[in-house]
Amino acid sequence: MPQTTKNEPDEQDVFNMCETIGEEYHHVVYFTTRYRADVVETIAKSVPAPYTPDTKPTHVALQTYPARTSRRMSVVHFALAFDLWLQHDGGGATAAKRGPTYSWQGRVEVPRRRR
Repeated sequence: MPQTTKNEPDEQDVFNMCETIGEEYHHVVYFTTRYRADVVETIAKSVPAPYTPDTKPTHVALQTYPARTSRRMSVVHFALAFDLWLQHDGGGATAAKRGPTYSWQGRVEVPRRRR
């Protein structure tokens, strides 16, 4: 039986993350898990009022992994809830600007040579 680590999120952490989304953004999080032939797919949706699964979701997060690997559902749900929180907070985990860094003047920063 796999041993959990102390840093691994549990059901209480998932509950706290979903409560934070509810308090800050007034959304409810719904999780749906599908088991396919060789893949497990978990979808998280944040839904505004009225809080029914038929309401159009504001943000959606998806995680797929092979069915043969052992993952605790609380870890998967926490990762998806955290992704939803990031989307509500400002664009998601991948919203960082790509490419070179720019200075406050709008010019590309060039590394300076040490003397």
